[in-house]
Parts: sequence; C-alpha cells; structure tokens
Amino acid sequence: MRKLLFVAAVFIPAGLYAQNTLTSDIVEGGKTLVELIRIFRAPAVVVSTNMQPAITYVDSCSAKKLADISFKNKTDKNVEVSLYLRVGINYDTKPLMLTLSAFSQESLYELKAGIYKYKITVSAEQKMQILHEGELKLLPCDKLVREIK
Repeated sequence: MRKLLFVAAVFIPAGLYAQNTLTSDIVEGGKTLVELIRIFRAPAVVVSTNMQPAITYVDSCSAKKLADISFKNKTDKNVEVSLYLRVGINYDTKPLMLTLSAFSQESLYELKAGIYKYKITVSAEQKMQILHEGELKLLPCDKLVREIK
C-alpha cells in the first residue's frame, strides 16, 4: 500500500502539465506529504492470540432490578402491612398486602426496586389504627428486614 501511494505520488504530478503554476505545486506537494505522514504514523495493531475474553457475571436481581423485604411482628397483636409502589409522583392504587400474626415474620420476594409507601395498621375494637406510615427505598438486590414493635 505504501509503495503504491509513493509511486502514485511521484508519477501523477509529472503527467499534469496543465497545472504548472508554483502555488498548485506547493499545494499538491503538501497534500502528498500529509498522506505520507498519515501512512507512516498509523498505529500498529497488535493481535495477541493467547488473550482470553473477560467473563462478566451479572446477578439476576441486578439485571431485573428486584429486591426482597421481610417484616417481623414483635407485638402481641395481628398487624397488616400495605405497600404502594411509587410511579412518578403518584402511587399504585392496588397495594401489596401482608397480614402478620403476633410474633411472626412474613416476606415479599422479587419486588420491583423503587420507592414504596408503607402503612402498618392494627385492628382495635372494629377500627383500623395506623401504627406506622412512611416511605422506604428498595435498591436492586436489597434484602431488607423491618421490625414492627
């Protein structure tokens, strides 16, 4: 390739007698010089045959953006936990519900990672009394345990 360009650079300007001015010769010579510099300064490509490709492992919970959460009821009453996923500035209309009996533990697996509003209620004398209410953020691969006291 280099020899072909060198031969072309030498013989092509010799056949162009119509452009026999000093400025066109300088411009053509500059173009030829730039092309030759590009050829000689081209980075050498080294190919190694004994390199093994890097193997990357992706955990399924991080790829699917899933998390787990558990609730421990340490009270002597039955409680109900409601989780609402935040979508934009609003929350889902259908909550995820858990009913925990006294001194028990329940879990929700493979929840979508995101921000959840939770509400923990206790039924007392035919009324639902709110014990705790707030928000929690689930990150991918989280395994949260919340205690209800």
